[in-house]
Parts: sequence; structure tokens; C-alpha cells
Amino acid sequence: MNSKPRSQYESERRRERRADHAVILLHGLCGSVLEMGSIPKALKAMNCTLVIMNIPNYSAALTDPLVTPNWMDWCAAVEHKVLRLKEEFKTVSLCGLSMGATLALAVASRHNELLSIVLLSPVLQYDGWSIPWYHRMMNIPYMLGYRNWSYKERDPYGIKNFVMRQRVANALKKEGVAEVGASAIPARHLWAAQKLMAYVRHSLSLVRAHTLVIHSIDDETASPKNAEMVLKNIHAEVRKAVWLGDCYHIITVDNEREIVTNETVQFLKRSIDFHGDDVARKDLASNSALKDRR
Repeated sequence: MNSKPRSQYESERRRERRADHAVILLHGLCGSVLEMGSIPKALKAMNCTLVIMNIPNYSAALTDPLVTPNWMDWCAAVEHKVLRLKEEFKTVSLCGLSMGATLALAVASRHNELLSIVLLSPVLQYDGWSIPWYHRMMNIPYMLGYRNWSYKERDPYGIKNFVMRQRVANALKKEGVAEVGASAIPARHLWAAQKLMAYVRHSLSLVRAHTLVIHSIDDETASPKNAEMVLKNIHAEVRKAVWLGDCYHIITVDNEREIVTNETVQFLKRSIDFHGDDVARKDLASNSALKDRR
């Protein structure tokens, strides 16, 4: 009986490894999986198991504006899911957008079970060009006890593409949630997000998982300094950055969404192959230098 060609054998081995891999998707604060664009479909086609998390008092569908959330509860929910998945799958990765990327960093700093993390527009501080100068002063009324208010999303809604921006504006007005998340974020949730960002800024050195960062140089919510801080301080063996020049904060649905999806899928494929293939390990290591797309 003729044996299979080596290339076919290797291809089947890699597909099997991907079937033994789970990817947890983490949308932004008070958002939904709609924010992730075409990434979920692409990951399913890659033969991975996709896990979409709805976290109490983080996800839009489970948000109570009168409840003060604790960022550690958000982390605990993701950590619990990672541990459960590790019982069934050989490897687990996180893919987060905006505050979901920040949450992924927090989890990665607390646990070494993760194979890789994909950080899409990570936020370590709100310092983009559209953030009002009085933003930091908004903590004052909160600390004084005035907490029943919300920060309303406004133009450009994290999107540079004009047609998409109009569609999102209409959806937010009609449904209260769209590809950019919810129409408003409660003050209590913003307070918890500030605490989460502060923790992550001081724990980046604990991150060891393979890391891909994709960030826009025109991000109106979180400047490129956020991505640079991550890349400079994490201790991951593999670090890769992709810089985008034709979109704003919600890069998964903006002008360069195809690049975002393709880079995410290719990085995860190589990361999984890296885990069990010496040849792939050399290939990923040689391609781990920072990339610049402008």
C-alpha cells in the first residue's frame, strides 16, 4: 500500500492540531460579537472551535447600569472558561477587541495556559484624538457619588468608512447596539474599565503567550502609544505588530477589516503549528519582527 505524500501528511496533521484548538472571542466593553466582523466565520473555516463569551455586567446583553461591576469578575469568567476548555482542547487562545483586548492581556498575565493572544486596538488608556480634554475629570463626579450617568457614543463611532458609520449611527439609534458596541456605556462600567487598564499597565511583563497586536495609527480612542506599550513590556517569545493607516478604533468592521481578519487567522495558524512543529517554529520566529502597514 502506498503511503501518503509527506505534504499531505503534514497538512492533515496541522488540520488535526487546529481542531484541538479553541479560540475565545472577547468583544469590547458593553458590546457584542457583532464587533468582531468576519473573524468568527474565518476562525470556523480554519477548523478551530470558536467560543463567544457573554460576560455578566460586561457584555451588552447582560449589562445592568445600576450594578457596579468588578473587573476581576470579568477576568474570573474568562479564566474559568479557559480552564474548562483546557480539559477538552490541547491549546487555547484569546482574541479581543478594544477593552476585550485589555481583558485578554489581564487574563494572560494571570495564567500561563494560553497559547496565544490577538489584541485588536488594545486600550491601556483613553488618549485618542477624539477623547475630550475633560475626560479625566469625569472621575470626579463618580467619586463624589454621582454615578447614574452614561457616556454616549458619538461620531465617528470608531469608524472611518462613511457608509459604515452612517449604518452604525442608524443601528444605534434604533436598536441601541451595533458593530461598534452599545450606544452608551454606564459610568460604573467605565470605572471598572479604568481599574482593569491600571492593572494591565502594571502587569504586562507577566504576559508570555504569543502576541499579535493590530492597531490603527489614526485610532481616535486609544493612540498608537497603547500598542507600543504592550509590545515594549510583554515578555512573549513571539510578538508581532500590524499597523493600519486607513481606519479608526473598530478595525474589525472598517476599511481594512480584511487585513485584520487575514492577519488574525494567519497568526493563529502559525501559532498552533508552532506549538507542535519544529519547522513551523522556525518559520514563525523568523516572521515575528514588527510589520508596518500604512
